[in-house]
Amino acid sequence: MSRLQIQTASPKHSIWHDISEDTFRQHLVDLEKCTNAVPIGPQTFPIVLEKSADDYTLPLNVEQKLADDLAFLAAIEEGAQSVAAVCLEEHHQPGHLTVRFAALDLSLSDEVKIALSSVIDTLGTTSTLGRAETIENLFAQIVSLHFRRLLARLRSKKWNKPKYLAKQHKKPLWQDFANLLHRIEFVYTKREAALRKTVEALVQHLAAVYEGFEQVEPGTQDEEPALQELIKASHQFCTTTEIMDFAHRLESSVSRSPTPKVASAIKCLRQLEKIAAYWRVATSLATASLEYPSLFQTNIELAFLIPYKSIPTTIGYESWAKTCHVHAEVQLTVHYDILFQTTRPSFRPPRVIGTSKWLCYLCYLFLRTHGSFCPANTHGRLYDQWTIPDLAEYGDELRDRYREVIRDMDWEVVRETGDGSLNDDGSVLVRWRAEPMTSRENLLGVDGAC
Repeated sequence: MSRLQIQTASPKHSIWHDISEDTFRQHLVDLEKCTNAVPIGPQTFPIVLEKSADDYTLPLNVEQKLADDLAFLAAIEEGAQSVAAVCLEEHHQPGHLTVRFAALDLSLSDEVKIALSSVIDTLGTTSTLGRAETIENLFAQIVSLHFRRLLARLRSKKWNKPKYLAKQHKKPLWQDFANLLHRIEFVYTKREAALRKTVEALVQHLAAVYEGFEQVEPGTQDEEPALQELIKASHQFCTTTEIMDFAHRLESSVSRSPTPKVASAIKCLRQLEKIAAYWRVATSLATASLEYPSLFQTNIELAFLIPYKSIPTTIGYESWAKTCHVHAEVQLTVHYDILFQTTRPSFRPPRVIGTSKWLCYLCYLFLRTHGSFCPANTHGRLYDQWTIPDLAEYGDELRDRYREVIRDMDWEVVRETGDGSLNDDGSVLVRWRAEPMTSRENLLGVDGAC
């Protein structure tokens, strides 16, 4: 499958007419230099739109959650290139749902598309099989589809690292439990000895489950069932009241920046949440199919956008950053903008974009400035290899709209850069932030930035 051209507009009709792309990118690099490429911390936002919800079957928060979960399923590979985004199109005559996927790369192969279709087909059996059996069927399919990704999250000895991670030597996740166990000593008082012992027992039990999985012979029929049990145990662990309290205490113990040991413990808990999410997603999807049968009990159509080609650049914060890309969220926005400028849709326009990772800083700014989709979150990281397609298909009104978006985004970037205090020599003081996790779950009930 060939990629789409990213630049087809003439210079006169370019969206970069008012502010050149080089100027825009240089401003991005200036902001990265004074913020360690993290202009803002991780944030979530209330999902509120002024549009009437009367014509929609799905409530807005359900549309967001469902789109996020489906994007989660589509991102089966490790790394930024596999980030997926999803929009849901509600059709009422007759009632059915179109799930439209976008991705940065071509990882949505025919094999993956067939697997996703199988997962979606299973959702249509909820009324026949019942909720519990549907969840188990979905869960087994999801674990099989994401098997390699799960091994990567576990940093398992069974995992074959991709080339770009070959030089990383992180220890297996189960070995992080020793540090997690040690942190417990510092967050409970002497009077809370019984509670401390309960938390210690829960951590030790899960550590044994994780270590036990590593002992299962790779490629045997016992491997996937063992991984399924590990995920279920992780979900039970993360949703236990005592562990949720422990996680809250651990994050609350950080006054400004955590020590390496505390940061490692928090990241371990966050990784456990991500692993537990595979059971949560199966449960959430089955529940949605039961609550909204008019959309799930009929044929659900899957549609996939063709990604754009990358383009070269000489401006970048990192020396290796030589190309610009169109992120999945921008692909979806451009798709609907082009469609709606000439066509009256036969479906209810999507109100949100679901993502497999939180929005990067520029996608958050883009969606907020564009206004058609409500941004749900951002991890705050700035990737200057970001760009917008500059297409001949844009009509005058749409072209002007993108020029305005670029002006507003550039103004915000310059304002954020200028917000820094100055050193004695007049240089901009670096407002350093640690590089954030780009995907987050919240099973533990805490929203810390680590």
